[in-house]
Amino acid sequence: MKGDIANTGSNTLGLIIDGATHQISVDSRVIAKEFEREHKSVLRTLDDLIADGTVSQHEFVPRNYQKRGKEYRCFELNKAGCLKAMPFIGGRKSREGQKRLVDEFLRLENQLNRQAKERETLAYQVARLSGKDSRGILTDAIQQFADYAREQGSQNADRYFANITQAIYKALLIIEPQATEIRELLTAVQLKTLELAELTAAQTLTEGMESQQPYKAIYQAVKAALDGIVGAKVKVLGG
Repeated sequence: MKGDIANTGSNTLGLIIDGATHQISVDSRVIAKEFEREHKSVLRTLDDLIADGTVSQHEFVPRNYQKRGKEYRCFELNKAGCLKAMPFIGGRKSREGQKRLVDEFLRLENQLNRQAKERETLAYQVARLSGKDSRGILTDAIQQFADYAREQGSQNADRYFANITQAIYKALLIIEPQATEIRELLTAVQLKTLELAELTAAQTLTEGMESQQPYKAIYQAVKAALDGIVGAKVKVLGG
């Protein structure tokens, strides 16, 4: 779903890919970890670099995250912002951190460039258009299911859009690194597998509602159905 960030893999650096734009970014917490600096110190440095224009407005996005019930701030930096900021961060492992981050940016860029060639093929275009239809069918089914669950007393019915989407991705894919707009990062073969999973989930939801099953039982049936149709997981961007 749009805006969701998925990470079902074990990415060591925690870079983030925006599937819609193919822009790669890094969280300031990752920089702090790689450089062995306190995150608050990294934030102070970034604040100064942003204030004096060294890191420009289009090279970062301010974010908030939750930790132990409290909200804290961080930044997401794109490649340009990261490269500009790193020499000023310091820390006990600044050299190692810079190397690892730069290498990871370059590795992901190479993977995205390889995938771009496939996106030009007819097979990819056909799979992409077909996938839009399956996603629409699933979206309609989830909306009906959310209403159905709400009528049965569910207090969290609105979460089923994200929960079912994540269940599908988790069953099918190793998502590494983190990514938004996952569908935009898949190959033609992966899109067809995703289509099968989405239609299976939609059918399971519809059949469960038609037979008046409890909403929790239907949700569990969806997860069981997904487990039953997939074999070995495949990795987004092909690793």
